[in-house]
Amino acid sequence: MKYTTIAVTILFLFASACKQDTNKVKEIINVNLEDPVVQLIFNYQNERKTDILLTYLTVPNPTHRYLAALAFGSVQDTAAIRDLADLLKDDYEEVRYAAAYALGQTRNIKAATYLTNAFREDSSRLVQAGILEAIGRCGTEEHLKNLSVTRPYPIQDSILLEGQATALYRFALRGLVHKEGTTKIMNDFMANSLMSSKARFIAANYLARTKGIDLSGYENVLMNNVSEEKNPNTLMSLVTALAKSKTKRAQDMLERIYPQQKDYRVKCNILRGLKYFPYDSVKTLAFDALDDKNLHVNITAAEYLYHNGNDLDAGKYYTLADKHTDWQVRSILLGAAVHNLSYFKSKTKAFFSSKIISLYKASNNVYEKAALLKALGNHSWNYRFIASEIFPKADSIIIPEVIRSSGTEALTLLRGSETFDRELALSKIRVTNEINVLLKRAIEEGDPAMQAIVADFLADETLNFKAVFSDYQFLKEAQEKLSLPGSIETYIILQKAINYFEGNPNRSVHKKSNSFTEIDWPLIRVLKDNHKIIIQTTKGNIVLKLHPEVAPATVTQFVHLAKAKYYDNKPFHRVVPNFVVQGGCSRGDGYSGFDVTVVSEFSPKVRYHDEGWVGMASAGKDTESTQFFITHAPTPHLDDNYTIFAKVAEGMDVVHKLEVGDKIITISIN
Repeated sequence: MKYTTIAVTILFLFASACKQDTNKVKEIINVNLEDPVVQLIFNYQNERKTDILLTYLTVPNPTHRYLAALAFGSVQDTAAIRDLADLLKDDYEEVRYAAAYALGQTRNIKAATYLTNAFREDSSRLVQAGILEAIGRCGTEEHLKNLSVTRPYPIQDSILLEGQATALYRFALRGLVHKEGTTKIMNDFMANSLMSSKARFIAANYLARTKGIDLSGYENVLMNNVSEEKNPNTLMSLVTALAKSKTKRAQDMLERIYPQQKDYRVKCNILRGLKYFPYDSVKTLAFDALDDKNLHVNITAAEYLYHNGNDLDAGKYYTLADKHTDWQVRSILLGAAVHNLSYFKSKTKAFFSSKIISLYKASNNVYEKAALLKALGNHSWNYRFIASEIFPKADSIIIPEVIRSSGTEALTLLRGSETFDRELALSKIRVTNEINVLLKRAIEEGDPAMQAIVADFLADETLNFKAVFSDYQFLKEAQEKLSLPGSIETYIILQKAINYFEGNPNRSVHKKSNSFTEIDWPLIRVLKDNHKIIIQTTKGNIVLKLHPEVAPATVTQFVHLAKAKYYDNKPFHRVVPNFVVQGGCSRGDGYSGFDVTVVSEFSPKVRYHDEGWVGMASAGKDTESTQFFITHAPTPHLDDNYTIFAKVAEGMDVVHKLEVGDKIITISIN
């Protein structure tokens, strides 16, 4: 449905030219989804119509100005920077806040200049905090430096302090870190017992997720915070930060408090933090965690052993795998046994691999078979068996898509291994050539998952596939045959590989869909009243509260798909302990799309700051389709990058129990 609004636009332009009477009582900003103009603004946001949206930035109605500004937080068009900057002087702080948010979302340096000037002139703490966060999204290293050395704000200015912490965090997520910024986080936020809980939460996330920072000098402060923190949402990040200090006292404390933790998510983060300490000094904790009553803890412990284990304990991993009853843990431990064995122990690797193959052949669980194939990818000589499983010997043989994608991952894993050459010894050249043929075949097969996995692998500059495939026309031909927008993720990955072969690896890649979901306003009108979205799963029911006021297009798509029974019997194909569960893929491996996409819808009104938020999986802006995820824990690094459209109202215990392969029975709307 298209909205032709030439007359309406002219009317609003005329109205906006009239000077507002500042003596009138201010209107209250009220987003009413039944307001026809509100619907128009959301429609133009959905259609990415910058020119028309710009006209609403100057209309008399503050709610409409506010919504138009917020719309640019999703549209992210740099052409709107100057007009949004003008809104930083609006009479309404909500409008100024929305303008600041949208400017930050442009990720453009020009926006940072306007924001900096506006910060000095604005008296609203809400707006100033929003400006600080926005600068964190689009500012330069110079902005970061100035922010890092500024004098501490008064403790009573909690909103401003939260904005400052968030700004430093946003800079860090972009890879911009200043030593003084980390010092400020530690001294002004973590060492201050009067700091607001929200500011501490953001500061703790900064410490946990910022790469390359040295926390060894802050051991005492971190230990005090860990011992006193009662909120698991903050404690999860604090134990990670404490582990990053890498000191013996930090290690001792983490080992001491581990058994006391009732929240499995804190246990998972402690186990992940073990990588910062000598393996032999902490491995016992990982071994013990394999017997924890929580499966997520078992999986995290097994993954630690896979990534950090050694040759001497490889046999133990094998023995523990043989005893473990869960297929996920068993598969990871078997992979750890093969992965950590020294390259010259080929007979032992072959023996371990034979065990994996026998389990693979005996299993009827496609996800277990997929995990076992990945385990086989840890030994180069398994390449022929893997190839036989992903490339059918006859056209009549149907290979499950999950097997094809996991087998392709296994093939790239062994080809990219640091021990690949040494394991193959004199056979290196012959086997390398065979695998190169298989990689090209994977592109030519036409399976979008195989294509995406291999294309991403071929673009790895360290492997120098330019010397192998001087003629890379097969990549272009595969891209041309893709069905869009369903395979838009594969299209983008193939383009990145093509850019690499053409010598332009840093060239921007974006593929715009020509088929987007239109907002169903009659449906939205019904959903704004009391409603229940019930996801029936094999582990129990999950009840969602939808948020059409921030993501009407996404809600439309989700509800339409649910009513059409699209999600029925779809598996949760991805479960990352203490992160997310993800489902909605028709293939079951995360590589399917739909013939209609939905645009990204971002809003500062919803944040991934606690568990149970429901977001859309994507391969980049405006590529969302059918797959959604539910968070186990706070994930603020996802804010304004992944659309939020719902929140779990009931059934978080079910979410925490979900495993790979569990299914959505159906989704009902009451």
